[in-house]
Amino acid sequence: MKAWLASLDPRERNALIFGGILLTMILIYVLVWQPFSTRAARLEQTVQEQRALKLWMQNAALEVQRLRATQVPASMRAGMGGQSLLAVVDQAARKDRLGTVLKRIEPEGTSIVRVWFEQAIFDDVLLWLGDLQNTYGVRITSISIDHQNGSAGSVNARVELEGGG
Repeated sequence: MKAWLASLDPRERNALIFGGILLTMILIYVLVWQPFSTRAARLEQTVQEQRALKLWMQNAALEVQRLRATQVPASMRAGMGGQSLLAVVDQAARKDRLGTVLKRIEPEGTSIVRVWFEQAIFDDVLLWLGDLQNTYGVRITSISIDHQNGSAGSVNARVELEGGG
């Protein structure tokens, strides 16, 4: 190989050496530098995505803590202070000025109660339902409210409630 290189014209030899150096630099760039820089760019993008995900998770955790702080304690939801769902619903209705319009309460097992009101004030029914949900964790599974022509705001309501426990 040395003999062949020595037999070349000096201009050809310089061009060949320069071309070899250039080819070596191109190969180093293509085989080493470019994959390295591409991988580094992908890793940087992944880091940015992970940081954004971490920030979102921290915000979500704060929101969960805030919601847990406003949630009804499990002891009130599950046991309702040692009372049955039927007793809680009845007492809350009487306390919230619905005792006179309460026509029927029908339990279905220990966790579901159906309640009928006639000629009840709509706002009172809504306040009663909010009180049951916020204080005792009772949830509405079905509700039917019919407007009555007799007086403004007067309704007949049928509500099915489920206890928190």
